[in-house]
Amino acid sequence: MRNDRGYLRVGVTGGIGAGKSEVCALFAGRGRVVLSADRVAREMMESDPAIVSGVRRLFGAEAYHPDGTLNREFVAHAIFGDPRQRKQLDAMVHPPVINSLLHTLDTLPPEQRAPYTIVEAALLYESGMHRSLDAVIVVHASEALRVERLLKREGSSRAEILKRFRAQLPAGEKRELGDFVILNEGSLASLREKVVFFDMLLTRMAG
Repeated sequence: MRNDRGYLRVGVTGGIGAGKSEVCALFAGRGRVVLSADRVAREMMESDPAIVSGVRRLFGAEAYHPDGTLNREFVAHAIFGDPRQRKQLDAMVHPPVINSLLHTLDTLPPEQRAPYTIVEAALLYESGMHRSLDAVIVVHASEALRVERLLKREGSSRAEILKRFRAQLPAGEKRELGDFVILNEGSLASLREKVVFFDMLLTRMAG
């Protein structure tokens, strides 16, 4: 997996509630740069005039608060309830987000990129971003545990949570597609040990 860039581009993804953000926070805690595709998408949906205009056409004026910030709850409700709108939004947002992430990866100082850089993305496979990466780590947990976590964390109904699950590639398929899998069904200490292992593994692979 060694390449001419001198560092690895590693994706981290997983189903909603699997714990990919926790995994990425642990990688960041080890000094690794973590780029969030979801954060870039939110920023572009508020700052890119073409995307803002497209979102307003697709969802109406209610898609934004009076101060210009994205009405995330309204948009999320719309896309999880209408696959057609979700596909239209994805087609509008994914390409510029991928281009932005790749530009950031290319322009980071060498000492920040090496030995590897993490790209966190919920829709890594759905967007096609995985094709620009050297490896993908899939964070996995059982559906029952993921539902339980989301019920505690967000207070959403079980029906709403399952609707969100169906809007993504099934977790089992992501697990099969991944180069590596981190099973996140135990304690934070156990998860930290797994991240330490992968940190050492990726560092060795990059070298």
